[in-house]
Amino acid sequence: MVRFLVRTAITAVGVLIVAYLGLITIQGVGPGSAFTWGASGVACIFAIVLGLVNAVIKPVVSILTLPITILTLGLFSLVINLAMFYLAAAFTPIHADQGFWLTALAAIVVAIFSGFAGSLTKNGR
Repeated sequence: MVRFLVRTAITAVGVLIVAYLGLITIQGVGPGSAFTWGASGVACIFAIVLGLVNAVIKPVVSILTLPITILTLGLFSLVINLAMFYLAAAFTPIHADQGFWLTALAAIVVAIFSGFAGSLTKNGR
């Protein structure tokens, strides 16, 4: 349970940073504005939804698109990550409508934070 909370918190920080940079829109967070508790709650909810989407839907999509991923030498996995980011944003009050490239950059930054959180909370087996 502690690992889950740490992963969610680190991913939420990544979401808040991306919102602060203006790559996605959360009400009350933007370039030059202070963070609010409401925005932090939205970021935590987004992190939980993104984790669920990545755990349930992403493996199925990855298996179905394996031939395309092989043909593009793995670059299609970035498109899959972006689609999962958009899907998670659709279920939360986050607006990922800043354009394709800015949203792709936001998805990459959040994925880096999520990967960092995963490496910190990995079992020591």
